[in-house]
Amino acid sequence: MATETPTEQQDKQQQAQGQLLTKPESIFGLLSRLREHHIPLKLHFSAVEGSYSTIILKADLKGRYFIIDQVTPEWGDRLMAKSGTFTFEAFYDGCRIASTKIKAVGKGQQDGQSIYKIPFPDELDYFQRRQFYRAQIRRGVVVETTLKSPELSEPIIGSLKDISAQGCQIQLEGDYREALADQVVLEDCEITFPNQLCITTQIQIRHIGYDEKQDISSCGCLFIDIPPMEERKVSYAVAEVQREIARRSSDGSSRYTSPLYEEKPAEELTDGETTEEAADKDKEEKTDELLDAEMKSSINEMKQQKEKARLQELFKEFRITHTNAIASVKGLMSQIKQKQKLRLESAQEISEKLAEALERNPHVLLALTTLRDAQDFIPQHSVSFGIHLAHFSRSIGYQGSLADLIYAGMLHDLGKAMLPTTIIYKPEKLTNTELKTMQRHVIYTHQALTAASEDLPKEVIAVTLGNTERLDGSGFPRQQKADKLSGLARMAAIVDAYDAMTTDRNYAKGMLPALAFKTLMNSDKQFDRTLVQRFIKCIGLLPVGSLIRLSSNKLAFVLTLSPDTAKPALVRVIYDAEKKQLISPDDYDLTDPASEKKIGTIMRPEDPGKYFINRLLMMD
Repeated sequence: MATETPTEQQDKQQQAQGQLLTKPESIFGLLSRLREHHIPLKLHFSAVEGSYSTIILKADLKGRYFIIDQVTPEWGDRLMAKSGTFTFEAFYDGCRIASTKIKAVGKGQQDGQSIYKIPFPDELDYFQRRQFYRAQIRRGVVVETTLKSPELSEPIIGSLKDISAQGCQIQLEGDYREALADQVVLEDCEITFPNQLCITTQIQIRHIGYDEKQDISSCGCLFIDIPPMEERKVSYAVAEVQREIARRSSDGSSRYTSPLYEEKPAEELTDGETTEEAADKDKEEKTDELLDAEMKSSINEMKQQKEKARLQELFKEFRITHTNAIASVKGLMSQIKQKQKLRLESAQEISEKLAEALERNPHVLLALTTLRDAQDFIPQHSVSFGIHLAHFSRSIGYQGSLADLIYAGMLHDLGKAMLPTTIIYKPEKLTNTELKTMQRHVIYTHQALTAASEDLPKEVIAVTLGNTERLDGSGFPRQQKADKLSGLARMAAIVDAYDAMTTDRNYAKGMLPALAFKTLMNSDKQFDRTLVQRFIKCIGLLPVGSLIRLSSNKLAFVLTLSPDTAKPALVRVIYDAEKKQLISPDDYDLTDPASEKKIGTIMRPEDPGKYFINRLLMMD
């Protein structure tokens, strides 16, 4: 009867030990990554069964502690307050992270909720989960492995079955359970791909299984003391194998073959040169070329695929909150129209969720603001205005609550529900009488809000009364001039005007952002020119969600901007303008020079409506 293979053994050993991190710097680095990516921690208390959840708010290397948010469900918060000992685990980038026993040493309050100070654990177990991370070698491809050690009478030849950043699985013909017992360290493992890329490192045999029927041993190996150059080769190999799997899976064909699997004939030997010497020489000459070209390209492509999947998940998650925000504004407009007292709790809760989303990934949230329905342009504009105002304020170092700014944006136009629809939807220029009626929406909004709550954030009042004022006193309702306008009012005026100009209505098409920017820059008597320039720098000349034409005559949506230049970084190509047809979406990083060779450079912005392109293709 066949024994279990290493894969089967490892699948069963869910608590298997991985890489133990004991240095404070290593623990801090891992905790920081969990914090930056808002990875939830699953807590297990010694006193009770079950698990509880929280996230890391801060990690401090100097003090060797980290701070966690309120623990949910509520009973977990009580256990934490009593300084109960616990362990935590988290799953990040295909790895399981688990701590030794720890307990809170301090409790505080943030935004009305409990937070806890925790000392660094003595150890973090950083365990790589095989099923999520191993790159499987294509069936039929032989990747030769040679195992050498002074304890072995002769080298053992086998074949590579899968590889990861931390280890691999090797298959050997025969029973090697005695010769390669668990935990044996081999000084030399050579992995040679068909294209002659060779990886050489020490390994530790972590598991070994034997199939009597097939007379095959399977070894689960861990790379140890891997040199930097060999580590780069491993990274390239893993990325390239994963890329081939992804490409073959995406179209169901076998058209793509990894360069790793393309056999290269042995070079002719020079006089007196042995085959081994020639191989070493060839290896040295080709390593840089392989790593600098193919490795960078494949690793970048794998990063893009991971980023694409991550953005899609965030898009789905954030879209629910964004849709709820629009519905909340519509509900409030209905209440004010029926002269009911406004119920603001839901809008305030949603603004906090939007602020959290903005902190996590502003690009995805900004992309959602470009999804518009002309019939609902007022509530959609209100939510978009709030998000853009918070994003702009954040970019210039605003220290207040971003949630309050989004909240202010959601509420600032509620009074328009009191206006006649003939004025709201009038396509022609308003008469003087109609204009005065339109301007009264600010007063209606202010009255309804102050009647609903005596505890409104000051930002709500400042934005409501200030977004329609102008530097030259031509605004309303108080005709305040520059010396009376706060920085927040000036910013709100710019953002409100920009979003209004770029918003589609049922009677008029919105401007392209570039034209709106030009209009704002040419209106320096009404808008603070310096702040306009900073706003443009914040959201970019081609903001997230813009459709752009490339020199290859492909059309692409802008998904992210470079943090350094505010120029498009990640774009999604979705349309062939020459063939006048949609194409399979493909993502490209414009900061990677290789992308320019494939899709060209940016030519100009385009209007999606001209090509009947649905903006949902941004996140398809």
